[in-house]
Amino acid sequence: MTSTSTSPSKAARVLVVEDGVVSAKALVLQLQKLEYAVVGVFSSGEEAVENVRALRPDILLVDIALAGRMDGVETAECIMNMIDVPIIYLTSASDDATFQRAKGTNPFAWLSKPVSLENLRRAISMALYRKDILRKLERSEEKYRRIVETMSEGLVILNEDMTVDFANSRFLHMTDTSEEACVGREFSSFLHPDSVNEFLNVLWQVAHKGRLVMQAKLASADGGIPVSVSMSSCSMGDGICEQGEACGYICVVNDLTEQVASAAALREAEDKYRTIFENALDGIYQSLPDGRILDVNPAMAAMFGYDSPAAMVGEVLDAAKYMYERPEDRAPFVEALKNNEQVTRFQARMKKRSGELLWVELSARAVRDADGNVRYFEGICLDITDRKVTEQDLRRRASRDDLTGLYNRVFFREWLHGALQTAARNGNRLGVLYIDLNDFKSVNDSYGHLVGDRVLREMSGRIRERVRECDMVARIGGDEFCVVLEGLHSPDDVCRVSRLISESLSQPVLVGETTLRLGGSVGVAIFPEDGRDADVLLGRADQAMYRAKASCTCGYAFWNEQAFTCAS
Repeated sequence: MTSTSTSPSKAARVLVVEDGVVSAKALVLQLQKLEYAVVGVFSSGEEAVENVRALRPDILLVDIALAGRMDGVETAECIMNMIDVPIIYLTSASDDATFQRAKGTNPFAWLSKPVSLENLRRAISMALYRKDILRKLERSEEKYRRIVETMSEGLVILNEDMTVDFANSRFLHMTDTSEEACVGREFSSFLHPDSVNEFLNVLWQVAHKGRLVMQAKLASADGGIPVSVSMSSCSMGDGICEQGEACGYICVVNDLTEQVASAAALREAEDKYRTIFENALDGIYQSLPDGRILDVNPAMAAMFGYDSPAAMVGEVLDAAKYMYERPEDRAPFVEALKNNEQVTRFQARMKKRSGELLWVELSARAVRDADGNVRYFEGICLDITDRKVTEQDLRRRASRDDLTGLYNRVFFREWLHGALQTAARNGNRLGVLYIDLNDFKSVNDSYGHLVGDRVLREMSGRIRERVRECDMVARIGGDEFCVVLEGLHSPDDVCRVSRLISESLSQPVLVGETTLRLGGSVGVAIFPEDGRDADVLLGRADQAMYRAKASCTCGYAFWNEQAFTCAS
């Protein structure tokens, strides 16, 4: 028999293994009344074992005297080997041997059948509580075991007879012993003979004073040269048992040999750092928060035009004043260092001793004292002037038309979207002018593309000269241009600019000894009357341009001629 039921997602999930049909149904009703989720009901241990992994219950209710090949105890044992789940046995009359076997599975509760609702509620609540406590305890034990096992010091727990009860991996490594060989061994046997008496004397004092530190020698595993160690010991618990005897001891063994090696390594590292510092191609520096330079390497001094590091340190009394193009630019760099401990790739415009400007990229960290106060900054300074010039050229190329120097089609469309949003937000009008040169194709066909390019440059210059500096002018096609006029007060503003552009384009173009007459047609669309979307406005300005090209004698036309009439 198998059935499932659902309850609120936060309810505990219960799996019932009961071969009595009436008892099983009664249990399910009780569990549902208590708002537990019954994830399965099985009449045999075999079915429960087969399905338990998929069901993942929080509680297992098992009839201890199941009929069939597997009784309740065997079922519980099999399930516990598969998943960690609390067991609650349902019992009736049973033999003592079965009870003894059941005790070996460490059940969380026993319930006599028939089970009352209150007893069921208490048993499950207590089982869940014990399960939660045990898991927290396991996590806590695992956390502290990891801490102990990852300590850089040796940790040894001694019994009151001074034999080892526990030793962490670090101590086992220091003494070159295994856990089996270490536990139960007298701790004094790990010490050099010269240190045994002193150690015993310290332990006697620890029993009365609680904690002492001593110097001893820890013999190597093969009895060779002893190793200097720093040893601190303290009694376990309250440290005092009956009749004044110590209960045990915790010894933290610190290998001073590593400290000596670290000191030597530090000196070597300092020498290596000084070599790198002196010979690095990038600028390296140390400075105080107030801007005074403490130290720079030769590359840093040369980067800023000083003859030597000493000359730079002596002259730069305030980095903001002497090194930054704008002194106020140093403040955000210093603030970021104080708040974030380190800053990477901070770019700033600086100046050399001669006044020549350069771009630099700074990466630095704040060095603090024991009280957390900033002592100084240290970092690397890179000259990125060439990179900046390249980046600016790339940005210019990405937004500009190579032939005319005007903005290109891609940048223009992005800019127009932003301009429309600003105009809508401020309630302003905006004019879009779509300009096409008349009969430009014949210029290319008759005189070639070089002449055509000269004509395009001339015409783009004329358009640019007839609008304000703040107005957008872009080349969006071969001989097509767009102008955006912001902040319009009336259609007359557009008419005036359109007329100026049309008149300017109609003037002759002198190319060598050849005089060319082209002219241009201007189509106008107004935001928001003619549209609120960039594509709509451009499309309608384009349509107006074709109308101007076909029939308008003044050289320009509005998309909506009835809505906008220019003053005479």
